[in-house]
This record gives sequence, C-alpha cells and structure tokens, in this order.
Amino acid sequence: MIAKFFIPFIFLFSVSINAASISTFLLNSELKKNYSFIERSLHESDMKIDSSTGKIFFNNEGISIHVLTPFEENYRINGDAIEIHDVFLDQKQIINIKELNNFFLNLLVGGVDENTEAYSVHFINDSTIQIIENNSSNVISFSFIGNQLNLIRYKDSVGVDHGIELTPL
Repeated sequence: MIAKFFIPFIFLFSVSINAASISTFLLNSELKKNYSFIERSLHESDMKIDSSTGKIFFNNEGISIHVLTPFEENYRINGDAIEIHDVFLDQKQIINIKELNNFFLNLLVGGVDENTEAYSVHFINDSTIQIIENNSSNVISFSFIGNQLNLIRYKDSVGVDHGIELTPL
C-alpha cells in the first residue's frame, strides 16, 4: 500500500525537478562552453538552405569562432571589438560590437539577465528558453536536451531563419 503512494510521488517529484532544471543560470553557464556547431540558414525567398560548420571557444579573454566550411573564417570577440578574419582572402577587419547592434551577439557576449528591461525571458516548456527583445521582433530560442544546450534558433535582420546545432567539445 505504501509503495502505491510513494512510487507515483517519487515519479512526480523527479519530473518536477527536471522541469525546473533549465534556468537562465544554466543557459549562461552553457553559453560559456566550447562547442562544435552546424549552422543551417533557411532563405525563405528562394527556399534555399545554406549550412556551415565550425567550433566556438570561450576563455577569459573572449570568444573565438572558427568557421571551417563552406569558407574558412575566424571571429574573435574581445571586449567591445570583434575581429573578422577571412582566411582565404587573408583580410582582417575590426568592428565595434556596439555599432553592430546585434541582439544575438549581445546575448552571447553579455549573457541572459531575467531582470533586464531590454528583453523578456520565457520558459516555453521543460527544454526551451525564449528571449524576446522589447520593441522589436527579435526572438531567440535556446533548446536543451537534459541540461545541455543543444540548439539555438533565431531570425536575422533580413528575415533568414538560423538554427545552430551545438555539440560540446
């Protein structure tokens, strides 16, 4: 008789722990890990899907993104600057991040803060956090499998849908 009560109770308790396990703290922690990635972009105007692959590395000095395919490019984000290096053409340029005014990049660099007035944070289900920029249509979704960040989805300023699949290194 006791087992009939405790087994369902333990099951419900474990489900509620999993449901509450994703948080902005977990998201910020996951955003600072090293990953390999596959990024797919859907251009709805011509129904074309492009993809690229690469690796993302985080350290105390900043973020390094190495795009391996289809064209080799390196991005280094350090402080308020992003250095872009086209390896094939051997061209470099440095841009002030604030000049870009890129919502996705700002979240990647600064992390997610539930108390900000710049955007709102929504827990869509047990595995997805959605960030919606105020006064804009920018929406970024972060999906988890268990406690690991697995997928980032967003639409850029020209209407291209992006999905970035992440694999921890």
